Parts: sequence; structure tokens; C-alpha cells
Amino acid sequence: MENLFRVWASRIPKYDEKFRDTLFKSRANKGTRDEDSVESLGKHFSRNYELYMYAFFLGLYRDLYVEIPKEATKVDFSHHIQYWGNKSSRGRESFSDLQEYMFVALIAKTDIDIIALEKDEIKVEKIVRQLLDTMEAYTNGGLIFLQEKGEENRHYHLVPDAFLKLILEAESK
Repeated sequence: MENLFRVWASRIPKYDEKFRDTLFKSRANKGTRDEDSVESLGKHFSRNYELYMYAFFLGLYRDLYVEIPKEATKVDFSHHIQYWGNKSSRGRESFSDLQEYMFVALIAKTDIDIIALEKDEIKVEKIVRQLLDTMEAYTNGGLIFLQEKGEENRHYHLVPDAFLKLILEAESK
């Protein structure tokens, strides 16, 4: 049997295209090698996957499981989970712990039959698809929440600790 974590990590999760311009382009840098440019451009996240991970945990902590509508166009940013935050010569921190935390949360929140998987009654691909569906739904819930916060007060995200406060508020509930 294939390693479930490795197969899941080799995938590229998707999000609703409506967030591409409203959140990803305005809040995250895409593919730049200059970490210092993030702040100068008014971005909060230095990579798209950082915003994706944040939205996932925000959705998870606030229990915002919202499936992406069937009619929505799903897009991705062409970056496999296993490469999110990989260390490089540029001194980036490894996100491997966060990948593992996401995976464990997905296992806990997804109705999968691990025994059937062990018995080879269910294919790894089916389980991975279920995990990705759960991941995309919590991320979608987090993205919706972030967008609504921005619509309520378009300057909300300009407060230096706004993103931290959203997580802390969710944890306290």
C-alpha cells in the first residue's frame, strides 16, 4: 500500500476562482524570490500557499466547512503540498510540520475507513480525494470568512495583527 501522507502531499489542492483576485492577488505574493518585497507591496503572505494554509486553519478552527459550489470554477496555484515551505538556500523555514498538522486534522475531520484501506478494500486515491475535498471545504470556509471581513471593513486587514486576532478569536470559542 502506498503511503497515504505522501500521496496526499503530492497533490495540488484547489480553491474557488472568485478568490483569485479578491484575496490571493491582493494578499499574497506569487513566486517572487524577494522576501522583503512582500511588505513593500502591502502583502500579508509571501506565497499563495501560505494564504491557503492560513485559510484552511481559520476554517478548521471556526468550523467553517463550506464545500466549493459545483458550478464554481476551481483553480490552483500549481504548487504541490509537499513543496510548501521547503527549505532552500534563501533561508525559508520548512513547513513540513504544518503539512503534518494539516494531514492529521484532515484524517480526524474526514469520514474515511482506515481499516478498509488497510485491507485494500478501498484505494488510496479515493481516500486522498476525500481528504482533499475536506481540505478544500475548510479552506473555502476560511476564504469566505476573510472576504466577508474585508467587505465589512476594507481596512481590517491593514491592522498589523489582524490575521493573528482572527485565529486567536477562533481558538477561544
